[in-house]
Amino acid sequence: MVLTVENKQRIAILFTVFITLVIFYLLPTPEGLSEKGKMMLGILVVAVMLWVSEVVPLAITGLLVIILQPILYISEPEKVFTSFGNTAIFFLIGAFIIASAIEKHNLHKRIAISFLRKFESSPKQFTFGIMLCCALLSFIIPEHAVAVLMMPIVLSILVSLKIVPQLSNFGKVSMLAIAYGCSIGSLGTLVGGARNPVTIGFMETQGIKVTFLDWMIYSFPIVFISLPLVWLILITFYPVEIKDLKKVQHKLNNEIKALGPIKSEEKLVTAILFGTVLAWVIIPSIFSYMSLAVVAVAGGIAMFFSGSISWKDIEQRVPWGIILLYGGAISLGIGMVETGAAEWLALNFLSISGNNVIITIFLLILITIVFTNMMSNVAAVAMILPIGAGFATVLGLPVLLSSMLIGLAGGLAFVLVIATPGNAITYSAGYFSTKDLFRAGLIANLTCILVLFLIAISYWKLIGIW
Repeated sequence: MVLTVENKQRIAILFTVFITLVIFYLLPTPEGLSEKGKMMLGILVVAVMLWVSEVVPLAITGLLVIILQPILYISEPEKVFTSFGNTAIFFLIGAFIIASAIEKHNLHKRIAISFLRKFESSPKQFTFGIMLCCALLSFIIPEHAVAVLMMPIVLSILVSLKIVPQLSNFGKVSMLAIAYGCSIGSLGTLVGGARNPVTIGFMETQGIKVTFLDWMIYSFPIVFISLPLVWLILITFYPVEIKDLKKVQHKLNNEIKALGPIKSEEKLVTAILFGTVLAWVIIPSIFSYMSLAVVAVAGGIAMFFSGSISWKDIEQRVPWGIILLYGGAISLGIGMVETGAAEWLALNFLSISGNNVIITIFLLILITIVFTNMMSNVAAVAMILPIGAGFATVLGLPVLLSSMLIGLAGGLAFVLVIATPGNAITYSAGYFSTKDLFRAGLIANLTCILVLFLIAISYWKLIGIW
């Protein structure tokens, strides 16, 4: 059998992964770190290599992270596998089921088209409408699902206007508005970004409870400040040349007519959705023992009881591989903290950078955004959360602060195509190049770093996060 270049690279990376574990096993244990902590760092390095290279599916790496811990005698199997019992996993399952019902009945499409019609008076406003619509939809369904929905809608509009791919700034801004709107909006609620429940799950392992409403209070200022700033960056870099949107008005009117009047099934799904969101906000405040995951799963079950969705729909729409990835990600975080590896890393890093709290906050944001642009958001956040907790412990800061910084920064990936599903999905349409994405994304990322940093040292301190 003749090996292709791709297969040779894959074999080389997998061999390097194996050698890396052997090296960590043979290396003497550094001062201040336990043998188990040293091997946990080895698993971290292996996970990073596999998550960045993606030579195996992300979910498989998640499973590998779990089984390596008992294999290397870091933790007992029963303890490691309990990471799949973490409430964050079940919150995600419930949220994915609810999102599947919304997608099945085209409720998100009706919302998107109706919303875009309010911005058809000018091309610039229309591009902002795309970004705002994506952000708002990302409050109630996962960001990748919003990108999948919005891309064909906007694409049909660009085709009706006879926009030439890569030659039109209107085309570039419209597509980038989808990608960036989804990313920024995903910060707003626990539902929007896959890494958000992972952050919540990690904090729960540290004895910290953050409600659905708490998350919104912490994140909303960042969303609503970043959104218009990033849009201004887009239209500054790529001034919109289109002057008339009459064809767009006609196109949107036809789309609404094609959907027809709102159906009873859509009304039922809407009622269950809003009931679930309301329960997420209210119930944990009244019943402190009640988990967000219980509400999410109850909302998903209600979709079944109402006949809005079937198990076949779930099999087709729920990304089960993501669930496996989360289990591994949470297990990695727990292992890093319990073995002392996270605190050891933080101590050594702080011996170089100093113990300045403000500098540490900035560095945590910067490090997370660098990694989240190179690898899966969830993987990046899972990798850095325990290290951030180590920083917080050493500096006497709340783990809540470091976790929220990392969880939110993990959603701000604007530079590379591989950084988020939204970037990849919109890039596939061909209306912007990787250079276009890098050029606008770099400034957008720097702007959002500044926004998150300023919110963290002012607003978050004012409301008592630290």
